[in-house]
Amino acid sequence: MLGFDNSPAGSFADQLAAINAWWADAGVDHLFDDEPQALLREQVAAPDAMPKAADTSAQAEAELVPSFDPSTLPTSLEAFATWWKDPATELPLAHGTRVAARGPAEAPIMVLVPMPEAGDSERLLASAQGRLIANILRAMGLAEEQAYFASALPCPTTMPDWPGLARVGLSAITERHVALAAPQRVLVLGDGMGQMLGLAQGQGQLADIPALAARAPEHLLAHPRQRARLWRALLDWMPSQ
Repeated sequence: MLGFDNSPAGSFADQLAAINAWWADAGVDHLFDDEPQALLREQVAAPDAMPKAADTSAQAEAELVPSFDPSTLPTSLEAFATWWKDPATELPLAHGTRVAARGPAEAPIMVLVPMPEAGDSERLLASAQGRLIANILRAMGLAEEQAYFASALPCPTTMPDWPGLARVGLSAITERHVALAAPQRVLVLGDGMGQMLGLAQGQGQLADIPALAARAPEHLLAHPRQRARLWRALLDWMPSQ
């Protein structure tokens, strides 16, 4: 015959512990309330509160503003090269040794990368990324000396803010550089930089010159599939010999 256990229930603390254990076994480990809460209610900031993220972002952006008028950008490739290397020229994120572009004007192709390789000083793309690009050009039937190599930023930079850099003038500087170099085609290697210049991955125009946007050199080095994808895109983009 079934019956009920009439033994003492224990202390209140024991009962509370048993209830909590039962709810935990049921998968409920947080407090719940049926009353609606104003989760989106604005909080009144204390007088000494930290500045808002938007304020700090605006301050950081203001620090990137170069002190040049876009209408005064150099009008010849030689003048641009001097202007680019001059420490007195306030370029965005020019915090180290500036590395100049290299190659002939009006080249069959201009290779535009986001920034110099780490360790570049006298020569742009002097290490693994440069060797990869030289091999790609060679496969296309072009010697490295036939191409014009340039970077959007003058120095290696960690995680640049491309939309912010566009707002402070880097896109205008880069487009002027492309126009002055006057290549037949521009290969743009870098997602963020390509977006800054209004190019998604694929074919487009940069300074009224046919352009192809693809992944950055470091991604190409790390991912064979990306290199194969770039090669197929180049076959469709380059004129047949």
